[in-house]
Order: sequence, then structure tokens, then C-alpha cells
Amino acid sequence: MNVLTDRTGEIEQKLRAIHIETQDGCSFWKARDGGMVQIRQCWYCAHSQFDRENPDVHQKGLCKFKR
Repeated sequence: MNVLTDRTGEIEQKLRAIHIETQDGCSFWKARDGGMVQIRQCWYCAHSQFDRENPDVHQKGLCKFKR
């Protein structure tokens, strides 16, 4: 089941590293440079850090958004 989790509140506080999943999202989403897809999920966000070579779509990553 694909459940989108809104992480906006955590990112606004940004007191620690935020662990995210590929289907998560927030209002600070930004398209990756050269990205052709405009899906507002962390996997497609410029601020996310995932192992893009790993085919597991359920992997955990980190949000690197800076105010």
C-alpha cells in the first residue's frame, strides 16, 4: 500500500536529520535538476538523498533541505 506521508511539520522544525521514505512528501518539494518527472514525492525531490542505484522503492533516505 502506497501511503504518502506529509513531512512538512518536521522539516519546518529541522532539529535533526529527517528520515524519509520514497513516497513521503512536503510543501518544500523541489524538482531535481534535469528531472523530467513532476511527482511531488521525496524520491523526485532535489533535497532528498537516496541510493538511486538501489532498485528498492521502499528504501529509507534523508531529507537535506536547508532553510
